[in-house]
Amino acid sequence: DRSGMAELIKMIKSSKVPIICICNDRQSQKIRSLVPYCLDLRYRRPVKSMIARRAVEIGQMEGMRVETNAAEAIAESCGNDIRQVVNCLQMWSNKKRVGGTSSVDMTYKAVRENQSFINKDEILRVSMFDATRVIVEGCRGLSANADAKTRNASLYKRTDSYFVDYSLMGLNVHQNYLKVMTPQFSETKRNADMDAELGCLDRMYDATASMSDFAIAENKIRGGDQLWELLPLCAALTVKAGHHVGGENGGFLSGYPEFAAWLGKNSSRGRKVRLLQELSHHMNYKISSGTVDLRLGYVPALRQHLLSLMMNKDRARTSEVIQLMDEYGLDRDDLFENIDEFNLDPKGMKFADLDSKAKAAFTREYNKGVHKSQALVAEQGVGKTRKKAASDTVKEVEDLDAVDDDKASAEDEEDEEEMDAEAIQALFQKKKKGGGKTTAAAGKKKAATTKGRKKK
Repeated sequence: DRSGMAELIKMIKSSKVPIICICNDRQSQKIRSLVPYCLDLRYRRPVKSMIARRAVEIGQMEGMRVETNAAEAIAESCGNDIRQVVNCLQMWSNKKRVGGTSSVDMTYKAVRENQSFINKDEILRVSMFDATRVIVEGCRGLSANADAKTRNASLYKRTDSYFVDYSLMGLNVHQNYLKVMTPQFSETKRNADMDAELGCLDRMYDATASMSDFAIAENKIRGGDQLWELLPLCAALTVKAGHHVGGENGGFLSGYPEFAAWLGKNSSRGRKVRLLQELSHHMNYKISSGTVDLRLGYVPALRQHLLSLMMNKDRARTSEVIQLMDEYGLDRDDLFENIDEFNLDPKGMKFADLDSKAKAAFTREYNKGVHKSQALVAEQGVGKTRKKAASDTVKEVEDLDAVDDDKASAEDEEDEEEMDAEAIQALFQKKKKGGGKTTAAAGKKKAATTKGRKKK
């Protein structure tokens, strides 16, 4: 949150109760301001040898002999999770006792034979990117002669991978699933195999249709209907898309899976919608169209006309530009920043490409007059005066300690005037030698003055 770190630092300064701050990304820029006010303790996941040593000690205290290599195998299968290792030791001990066997020793051979019963669920240790790879690569790793049980296990694994993070997994699959088909399609082009090329296009069509169905089901879940019972259907549709792009033997995703670019694109879209609404608010007393007509009709025409006036070969026709801006209620930020956001030609000229002299001349001419857009800016509450007042208020709030220090220093000066001569001399003697004779003479003079006042 904005200013949240500053408030936390203030709490740490004033609190008498210890405050524990936990972060996952120690190298984040947001943590730098907090580090000087904390005792920096860094922890890491213990290695399997350390966990195995402790597991052997626990077994000895409970009357159970645990081999070191068996304890390391359990720690590795549990992902170095100490709680899961202790739970496995307890389950092993209870199982042996219930079975009527007096020996509860844990050997490496016995662990390997019963590892499927004590392992931690592997899917819980899979990251979001690894789960994306599992889904989009389809049946990779399965042989053509695999039995039904093995194929069902592969299907369940890919379905469970969707639930590693079901809020983002569909977007990640959409970002990466077509990349699996790129080397396959390129190979068919090199071999000039028309049948194989047509087969790739058919599978691509089936995969994109599956992701389109996924988008419909996802909209029913995230929209106003909130149909969360469709979540297994979304998982099945993403797995279906991965099956189509991978083919019968599975595909291969080269490189690391990319994060969903839709999130950044959606953020840019939201910003442009906000800018378009601001332009509509500025121009609403001149035009009566909606934002769609404004974007498709007015903004391109106005931008082209204003740009042609500013980039005139003879000289920039600044007065005509300002007159047109006042007519439509546009301000300087609309001209040089906002309108350029709606340019679809990346190689076209922009107002930002104008040289600094032309911009400076326009700014001087623009600041000479009073414009209608200033009333709109003041109405929206983003005027420079309000910004300055808000910044002054913030500075006053931040400098409260400085004001209190000044008051405290003033009170200290009044107290010093009432001190007697002996206390002042003792105070100056405690100071460093840097004060010199001048400071001592000034102290004696002040002491004499104070003493004279007391006599009066």
